[in-house]
Amino acid sequence: MTQTFTPIVHDADQDTIAQLWDELQPVFDEIATTAPQRDAVGGIEKAPVEQLRDAGFTRLRVPVEYGGYGLSLPQAYEFFVALAAADSNLAQALRAHWSFIEDVLSRTDEQAEFKHRWLTRLGSGVILGNAITERANAHGDNATRLRAENGQWVLNGTKYYSTGTGYADWIMVAATGPDDEAVSITVPADAPGVEIVDDWDGFGQKLTASGTTHFHDVVVDEAEVFPAGHGLDSGERTAFGQAAWQTVHLATLVGIAQAVLRDGVAYVQSRTRTFSHGAADRVQDDPQVLQLLGELSSQVAGIETIFRAIPPVLAEHFAADARGEQLPEAEVDALYAQVYQAQQVIAPVTLDVATKIFEVGGASATSQSRAFDRHWRNARVLSSHNPLIYRARILGDYVVNGVSPERKYTVGQAG
Repeated sequence: MTQTFTPIVHDADQDTIAQLWDELQPVFDEIATTAPQRDAVGGIEKAPVEQLRDAGFTRLRVPVEYGGYGLSLPQAYEFFVALAAADSNLAQALRAHWSFIEDVLSRTDEQAEFKHRWLTRLGSGVILGNAITERANAHGDNATRLRAENGQWVLNGTKYYSTGTGYADWIMVAATGPDDEAVSITVPADAPGVEIVDDWDGFGQKLTASGTTHFHDVVVDEAEVFPAGHGLDSGERTAFGQAAWQTVHLATLVGIAQAVLRDGVAYVQSRTRTFSHGAADRVQDDPQVLQLLGELSSQVAGIETIFRAIPPVLAEHFAADARGEQLPEAEVDALYAQVYQAQQVIAPVTLDVATKIFEVGGASATSQSRAFDRHWRNARVLSSHNPLIYRARILGDYVVNGVSPERKYTVGQAG
């Protein structure tokens, strides 16, 4: 299998990048080969994530002195898109881990102890999952609560859409504190009282471990309560605002589009039959099939270009956060607008590519053994997380009336 997303090196050590591709490409190839069968079976299979951990994928952004590779954000995203092309389920499952690393890296030196503790853990290979979302926390109020009891902190509650938690060693949790304030916590995934249920029933993202997480009187170490003012999904900092979270989604969608093109081309190259009303004796020579694949390749190249413009800008905002620098509101608005505008293009194009690829073949293209449908299913679910119609309205209000794009969102009633 050939690599479809050509690495772009910015200012990194070429030898390090080459070494990582040598280590990770075989893992991506194996994951891509087994993806259709794993998607058909469903459930949580940890072996592919363990392969990624062992090959260094989970440590790409961790500084070298902590056991990582110290890649820039644009460099690291090249590998993330390659994973998404191999199996978008696993890219989505590691989304919270990916974002948590940026949270740690972009904290100021005032949180030096927190940074050191977590970079040490991340450098050793620890993987993070999330337990942030509840079904009715429209105003950020979490029924999951942290309370003081007998001289210790105790966590109780239930979270939904806990993507990646079934693969994780630690879980980051959004909760309500004893004074009804928002608090953020990290707890070991195997702590007494943590119950992870793989009950996600979406028709896509079946392998992302996006189910329910229950916390029953879980004792929380005080050191694992985040420094004040740095809450999960708060929008106060770039690392946990929607610009960062949605960029991960966009990378996954780009990977899906690449996978569709890859699988479609391989399918056409392998075909020995054609239709009586086809335009050539071989499908590989059929001008209509070639035209369609040429069009799809152009669409994929286009969304790659749109996506690649985002990580360098995002990296500048992360760096400003780490310096404790408050960027002008206009610059922050521009970042969010850029990401939301990219959504309006990348999601529809990916869905279009994932649908049109079936035009290159007959009924055999629908074989469950090929599982081409998983690409559309996964892209459709990803695109449904944050309905595009709302983001389009927000963008319109921004360009027409200068209203700042929303930096966070919650689930529940509007307002």
